[in-house]
Amino acid sequence: MRILIILVGLCGSVSAHAEATTGQFLTEYEAASDDGRRYLDSFLKGLVAAYTWSNVTLQSEGKQALFCLNKTGGEKISDPVYLLRLSAKNHPGIESTPVGMALLATLKRRWPCRASKAAKDKKIKPMDLVPTPGE
Repeated sequence: MRILIILVGLCGSVSAHAEATTGQFLTEYEAASDDGRRYLDSFLKGLVAAYTWSNVTLQSEGKQALFCLNKTGGEKISDPVYLLRLSAKNHPGIESTPVGMALLATLKRRWPCRASKAAKDKKIKPMDLVPTPGE
């Protein structure tokens, strides 16, 4: 019984951090080794992929996407660390927000969606947005 109480006490005393702030993330990125940078870059690219699939889902339901890339957006979105650095430079308050939220806010601010009646009326099938092997 004593061990159970000790274990419960230890578990309750550990503080949990859900996500690094943008400032912490960028500081870690700068101090990281090449392997560490690849890992952190992959983390951000995973978030971008998740947000992109969220867009696909929203569009398939006839709802407005979170962000709408223009012709050059696909190229620029491939370097999310650069986007975060630029956002932190232009919007200093973003450094204290969680990195995932800051990245989404950056994408929404940089590539806003313009609502149109035609876009609201047109439902998209998610699988139509997935490239086929021949594309």
